[in-house]
Amino acid sequence: MLPGLRSLLQGPASACLLLMLLALPPAAPSCPMLCTCYASPPTVSCQANNFSSVPLSLPPSTQRLFLQNNLIRTLRPGTFGPNLLTLWLFSNNLSTIYPGTFRHLQALEELDLGDNRHLRSLEPNTFQGLERLQSLHLYRCQLSSLPGNIFRGLVSLQYLYLQENSLLHLQAPQPEGHGGFSHPPPTHPPTSWG
Repeated sequence: MLPGLRSLLQGPASACLLLMLLALPPAAPSCPMLCTCYASPPTVSCQANNFSSVPLSLPPSTQRLFLQNNLIRTLRPGTFGPNLLTLWLFSNNLSTIYPGTFRHLQALEELDLGDNRHLRSLEPNTFQGLERLQSLHLYRCQLSSLPGNIFRGLVSLQYLYLQENSLLHLQAPQPEGHGGFSHPPPTHPPTSWG
């Protein structure tokens, strides 16, 4: 150890140095490599980077996450932080969304999963926990049917985009008191509710 450093770390100077270090604000979570981050609102933009999975080092305060135009195939529970308001995953290679992936995203208002041509089916509880979701984009996937209770609990849903799928008929949602929404949201293009 250098002699000058040794004397600095002894006596009252070391206590002052320790207090100064403790007074520093905690380091902000770093932005994932190849992404751009913005402070207000907390936004992480990682589009068009050929990511095959969601970056692991997302700041927990992220409210808007843009992951469109990548090569992401799978979404798993625990991937996203609970503060998300907007999540764009359109134009990826999504084929699997595990149950519970979105369960803890109770603040999420917009979810865009459109243009994922390998997404052929969804589990009944895929959107469980998304009580504040207002806009759901499932356009241009390869969906031929949807489970009858897929929209259960989406009490704030206002816009549902299903165009360019092979859907011919959707089962009508159950009445509000049974866990569905109070009225079917408009679909684009219009789809018959049975």
